[in-house]
Amino acid sequence: MANFVEFSGAAALNQNFAKKIADSLRQGIIDNGRAGLVVSGGRTPLGLFEQLTQQELDWSHVVITLADERWVEPDNASSNEKLVRKNLLKGHAAKARFIPLKNSQSTPFDGEELTEQALSKFPWPADVVILGMGDDGHTASLFPGATNLNPALALDSGRLCMGMTPLTAPLDRITLTLPALLDSRHIYLHLVGDSKRDVYEQAAQGTDVNEMPVRAVLGQQKTPVDVYWTV
Repeated sequence: MANFVEFSGAAALNQNFAKKIADSLRQGIIDNGRAGLVVSGGRTPLGLFEQLTQQELDWSHVVITLADERWVEPDNASSNEKLVRKNLLKGHAAKARFIPLKNSQSTPFDGEELTEQALSKFPWPADVVILGMGDDGHTASLFPGATNLNPALALDSGRLCMGMTPLTAPLDRITLTLPALLDSRHIYLHLVGDSKRDVYEQAAQGTDVNEMPVRAVLGQQKTPVDVYWTV
């Protein structure tokens, strides 16, 4: 089960977290010549992104991609790519290479093959994967009840990404599969607020991954998971 770490506030969490990530990226560059970072969208990581942009390391040897993406144009307000370009790919981190998940195909299901090709250029295993969690227990775009959920959770799929149509959120998505997320040296679940702690504790106490897909990450033994939480 995951290691739960509580911080006194968002500032302390973001500062400590950014330094931890930077250390992992530096080590990845030393060991392999480049390092890989998988990030998530939403409001929760914005303070962390700001701290990361201030970390001094050889960002030109860092490759960044997303855990998931809504199938919208990169200039759309709902685009995780837009959020990352605006909030993370600046300052020192402007030199990092970014691999987007969205492509020119009309649906994420049509676009899976092109996204797989793009992700093949990512330096697997990732050095750090940062995930969020929804109130319904989804993580990345692994949503409860979605038609593609079981294939996306299958560890033997050989797939890096899959299209997903959520039942509990708008817009079709493309998501890294569970085996892709676990192909990493360390996973962090980044949570803020009492309600997210309640959801996490519910997830930690059960085993049904279809009910709360985040359990597939929390319950596995392949990749270390730290949960970073603050009020």
